[in-house]
Amino acid sequence: MIRGGMPQRYAKALYDLAVEKQQVQEFGDQLHRFVAELEEDAEFNGLFCGKLVPVSAKKQIIEQVFGDFADDVKNFIFVTLDKDRENSIPQIVAGYDDLCDEAAGIRQVLVYTAVPLEEAESVRLQQSLEQKLGGHVRLKTAIDKEMIGGLRLQIDDVVYDASLLHQLNALKQTLSVE
Repeated sequence: MIRGGMPQRYAKALYDLAVEKQQVQEFGDQLHRFVAELEEDAEFNGLFCGKLVPVSAKKQIIEQVFGDFADDVKNFIFVTLDKDRENSIPQIVAGYDDLCDEAAGIRQVLVYTAVPLEEAESVRLQQSLEQKLGGHVRLKTAIDKEMIGGLRLQIDDVVYDASLLHQLNALKQTLSVE
């Protein structure tokens, strides 16, 4: 759920190009493969995002390692290098995913919990939300160390707070008024 800013502009331009070329899935797969490589290979990440290697050498490496990518995806990566935006690629790809989900009618729900949800809990929550919202839902989970228990949901721009901390604060407010 990236809103505005540079990553969203890049994501929108890339998404519009993918739609025009009818390669939305292919672009997405290649972008995810690239981001996975950045996240999993610390040496590659340091080389690609670092300042020691010249941009021209980085482009040659991209051509060699990701030569099977669509030219437009490689050109996108090259533009991020030229504009010194390579560190923003994961956020841009997240924005691209948001646009794909929006076009497919999938609503994104951010779920904040004190501890990771178990798979069964996650599935039940997703099914419940899909039933209540009347459509497909993609859960994105995050751990909030400040939470004691419960959960907090963000659906679009609305936050539903069912956390224990929120309930305790509400109780404290009620007791202090009386």
